[in-house]
Amino acid sequence: MWTRTIKRLLLSLRWLRPGMRVKRFVLVAAAGMLLMFLGVAQLSWQGAFLDWVLDFVLFTRNLGLPLWLSGTLCFLFGLGVFMLGIRAMNRSILSAVTDPDDLPERIWKKRRLEAGPRVVALGGGTGLSNLLAGLKTRTSNLTGVVAVTDDGGSTGRLRESFDVPAVGDLTDCLAALSEVERMPELMKYRFRRGEGLAGHTFGNLFLVSLFELTGDFAEAVRMADRVLALSGAVYPSTPHPARLVAELEGGERVEGESAIRRSPGRVRRVWLEPEDPPVMPEVLRALERARLVVLGPGSLFTSVIPSFLPPALRAALERTPARLVYVTNVMTEPGETDGMDAYAHYKAVAEHLGRRPDAVLVHTAPLDAGALARYAEEGQHPVAYDPAPFAADGVRVVEGDFAYARAFVRHDPEKLARALLEYTR
Repeated sequence: MWTRTIKRLLLSLRWLRPGMRVKRFVLVAAAGMLLMFLGVAQLSWQGAFLDWVLDFVLFTRNLGLPLWLSGTLCFLFGLGVFMLGIRAMNRSILSAVTDPDDLPERIWKKRRLEAGPRVVALGGGTGLSNLLAGLKTRTSNLTGVVAVTDDGGSTGRLRESFDVPAVGDLTDCLAALSEVERMPELMKYRFRRGEGLAGHTFGNLFLVSLFELTGDFAEAVRMADRVLALSGAVYPSTPHPARLVAELEGGERVEGESAIRRSPGRVRRVWLEPEDPPVMPEVLRALERARLVVLGPGSLFTSVIPSFLPPALRAALERTPARLVYVTNVMTEPGETDGMDAYAHYKAVAEHLGRRPDAVLVHTAPLDAGALARYAEEGQHPVAYDPAPFAADGVRVVEGDFAYARAFVRHDPEKLARALLEYTR
């Protein structure tokens, strides 16, 4: 015990090293404490020593002030000096790491977000990263679980070269939750030139570099969470490489996410190979403690459903006490959900998950006609919605305006986050 106390005392002395800009303010605070002591002494004791101190320092004899008044003034002046020294010392220390004037606002924001509900969001692609961006303004108790079966583009090249899970959607979600200035922009930066670099994003290379450094993809993701100062956490649905396999309605077997997207015919079911990849313990703990679990939005068979296919993850979703909400897509996707309405989306999720979501969130507001015309040229149409089959199944549907139509039709992060958190109240 004494050894620990002495060690802490010696460590505290480091604050007195030259250049720390602390010693001067410590002396000011100490002077304030001395004046406060003298003030209290005048109010409580009138010994010979005190008379000499008062004559020499405060000149109370010459001023003709009564001891109660001089003591009060001395104490108040000392208190002011002490507070001035402490304030200056705090600002000097804080200025080395942050702007002291911004600190109250940052602390208030942090405490407010820490009081938010525990939310776990599963999915992939643009849908999940947009959702996380909206939720992080309302809670920091946020966990994103990302499907890692993509095998196209930069991600596909890195998977083939380094035998890692897909990193592209992980990069987008890490960028969405990062609190480091300009980090989202940096994580999404795509190299346009350079032999071997062109087409890769910085975030993808960053994650693969951490994997090479640690030798373990799960540890690489944990390190990324710390380095990027996330408002929450992001994890892969499995830290091991897995391939997505689909069976089409005609019975054909299709391997690989990119091939599934290109294949004609509706998807009947999808699964992973290997079928039982491991799940990070942080994901399972988050589901145990969650108040709300969100599935989607995102590509139904290649993002949302793959995010919960590992058996351990499905079992955790069956046990979780949280409310489970599925967010349907706004538009259909060619080759994947052609002709599927909102109820068909919901049924596909329920069949693969092994349980029904507690609620389904459906965008029902009109969309811009010009945007719909552009999408129609690509074979995409609004996801049709009929409340009758949901009512027959006893599933609650949250209807409303949750999307915007500009260059793309997307869920609005703020509207979506607000609707989801209102559902938990």
